Amino acid sequence: MSGISTNEYKLISADRVYDATGRAVIQNGAVLTQGSEIIAVGRTDHLRAPDGAPVERIDYPGATILPGMVDCHTHNNGFGDGRNGEELAELADEILTVKAAGNARRSLYSGVTTIRENGPKNVTMFRLRDAINEGLTVGPRMVLCGRPVSIIGGHMGYFGGEVTGVEGVRALTRQLIKEGADYIKITATGGSTPTSFPLLPSFNVDELRAITGEAHKFGKLTATHSTSTQGVINSLDAEVDMIIHCVYKEPDGRDNFRVDIAERIGEGGAYVNPTLQVGRARVWSLMEKKIDSGLSTEDLTALDEAKRELETRLEHNRRMIEMGVKIITGSDSSWGDYQLGNTVYEAELLVHAGYSHSEGVMSVTKWAAEALGVDDVVGTLEPGKQADILVVSGDPTEDVNALWDVEDVFFRGEKVDRGSEESLAAVRQTPYEF
Repeated sequence: MSGISTNEYKLISADRVYDATGRAVIQNGAVLTQGSEIIAVGRTDHLRAPDGAPVERIDYPGATILPGMVDCHTHNNGFGDGRNGEELAELADEILTVKAAGNARRSLYSGVTTIRENGPKNVTMFRLRDAINEGLTVGPRMVLCGRPVSIIGGHMGYFGGEVTGVEGVRALTRQLIKEGADYIKITATGGSTPTSFPLLPSFNVDELRAITGEAHKFGKLTATHSTSTQGVINSLDAEVDMIIHCVYKEPDGRDNFRVDIAERIGEGGAYVNPTLQVGRARVWSLMEKKIDSGLSTEDLTALDEAKRELETRLEHNRRMIEMGVKIITGSDSSWGDYQLGNTVYEAELLVHAGYSHSEGVMSVTKWAAEALGVDDVVGTLEPGKQADILVVSGDPTEDVNALWDVEDVFFRGEKVDRGSEESLAAVRQTPYEF
């Protein structure tokens, strides 16, 4: 990718175009672009540049054209090699920014043209976005939160966003907006952070309301990390826009799907980002270790628990899908054992949870863009939107795993130089049957 978009016309055609608006696949379709903008979408023989202007024609026999993917949950500071957040926080910001740049490229090359970052250290992602805007490196369109807002000792507080009290959370929210935050990420419960409590709420509801009220006043969306039932309830009470993980667990650790809470989510219109693949990646990592060197008793217990947890989460999400809750793709990579560049695995698991294959595609395009408030720019192939375009072999509306078979990626109308086939193939994590 040259990094410089021209005003020349391109006619990108293929056997199929799926515009992700909900309309049927267009057979023998094409997208006409001018510079960074989509001009028209339709059958190839119906599209032409105005006034006979010259057009660069690019044809993809046997392929499908669709919008670039939108990943609603990334951790670009991460390595995806099993290390925890505390280990990341110990690294210098400069190292994390360099790592984030590599991760951003992996996302873009895999067909993810928009990401929402869910909590980096300090201002590392703001600086990466600056570097991309200066043309120093390449990466997808970014929706950033800066540091996650955490209680003292709470989940991800080590990234620089620990705060307490109504006035404290309001001040940090304002500071994050000043630094360039597009939305506010809140840890409404504990998590994997050792000093936190994943089954208990963190902020009080008045603190949560202070954060969401301040964010909404300035037109910013909010999202909460919630790994317990009470955390979800508190998030709904505070009118949060997205609930991440959305785990139904009681304080004693018991799984208990609450129909009444799922109904509240649906009625209130909050989006759910369940992050299912990060659990399956943990299973795969343990299975790989079992093959390579064997598992300890502790590892075997962890493997059994990870499998059980994944099945429970799939069942709970199946029930939410049946109830009409708005569930979207957000990978949670690179966190734990889940590496960036593998977003498709999350969309695949949503299909396992009950979506059709075409709905799986919608969850990582149109619906994801709506969840981030960027659907006026990306998420579908429509005139006036940005020409963020993915070309894949096969038909992902029939098999969502066709999203792996990327032929080309166009970002802001320019074809991305994605490197060698060997390096691209190395990005995909190996699945293990279980």
